[in-house]
Amino acid sequence: MTLAEWHSTLFQLIGLILSFFTFIGSVIAIYYTYQNLKEMKKQLNEQKNQYFEQNRGNLVFYIAKSGVDVFYSLIIKNFGNSPAKLLSLKMTPDLEWGKAGEKDLNDFNITNLKNVFLAPQQHISSGFDFRDYPDKVFDVEISYETCGKVITENYTIDINFIGNILTMEPQIRDELSALKHINKSIKHLSDKFI
Repeated sequence: MTLAEWHSTLFQLIGLILSFFTFIGSVIAIYYTYQNLKEMKKQLNEQKNQYFEQNRGNLVFYIAKSGVDVFYSLIIKNFGNSPAKLLSLKMTPDLEWGKAGEKDLNDFNITNLKNVFLAPQQHISSGFDFRDYPDKVFDVEISYETCGKVITENYTIDINFIGNILTMEPQIRDELSALKHINKSIKHLSDKFI
């Protein structure tokens, strides 16, 4: 082998080694790019879920006791930022007017409501007499559709605790706070009559 052939072979070997290292570098770059894209996709999905949670409708069923009223208010309210459609409301045990001493009011049971559309902050309510009612603890399953997704939530309501909830009313300090308190009271009364 001549000196020129030997130099040519050496340069080819060096070129082959450099190509190999370049290939290894490219594989490593592709791997890290893939890992970066995977992390970006994960963050995008988290942001998408977070956006959905912030902007979805949020229907909640609860029972409230008025200080002067004999009846309890059964309320379904949309606390979310998007409309929601109530698909079903189930309570176990089911509310029965017969157990409360009324026989002809079973048609007015709030659990009979289906496919009711509620705008954000809108609510529907009904009354129920729990004074002599034997059941005090209810398992609630509420199912509703919002932003194209069906959501089902389960929780328990114990009406024994409703009377123990402490609420604070603002003190009237000046004309503005008095007007705000009057406005709040009028809204509360109009919600009862609507």
